[in-house]
Amino acid sequence: MESVDSTNNYAANLVRLSLPPEGTVITAQEQTTGRGQRGTVWESSSGENLLCSIILYPTYLNHNNHFYLIKAVALALRDLAEEQTEQEAYIKWPNDIIVGNKKIAGILMEATWSEQTMQSAIIGVGFNINQTHFENNKATSIKLCTKHNADVEQCLEAYLVILEKYLLKLMSGQYSEISRMYRESLFRLGQVSRFLYKGTLINAMITGVDENGQLRLYTEAGEGLSCGLKEIQFIL
Repeated sequence: MESVDSTNNYAANLVRLSLPPEGTVITAQEQTTGRGQRGTVWESSSGENLLCSIILYPTYLNHNNHFYLIKAVALALRDLAEEQTEQEAYIKWPNDIIVGNKKIAGILMEATWSEQTMQSAIIGVGFNINQTHFENNKATSIKLCTKHNADVEQCLEAYLVILEKYLLKLMSGQYSEISRMYRESLFRLGQVSRFLYKGTLINAMITGVDENGQLRLYTEAGEGLSCGLKEIQFIL
């Protein structure tokens, strides 16, 4: 479709009304109210980027292991970024993709639950393809990295192929492998960085992510921290 408020909203309505087949993909050339993590707005010029939502029914996941789905989705997007830009890409916890210290892609996952079991997951993906001007100078795109246009549809097809590979790992219970790959892909892993933690600036080193998806830090003061999304913010 040409324009929609949010592909995630559109997909969520489909799930509520008709339970479309697993793997259904909603794409749009433009989102009028595209969303990111922490309530941010996803900036995207019409027709220049990949904007999509993928509907999954991962009933094999529960509250104890659901973060592995985010890991798998982020790893697939990281791989796509490296394939398309021919540069190293990293996962900025929990699910932004960084190339050259700038954000090239992001994920917004929204799930429904029945008690402890995940019933549906909507994987919203924004990937900067051919856009070259951003109000936020912390963003980049394939074209900015390569100086060439890329085909948005081909990027979507490539992403779905890579994502299937990681979902098969997830469904077969390869949690330790997914965790290892996710940890090794973390942006600034093992490097001292500045963070805003509960309103206070700290210097700390990322050491990994725990089973619940919290970011593990080791501060310059020698303290180990496990931080949720609302508690911690990178200062780049």
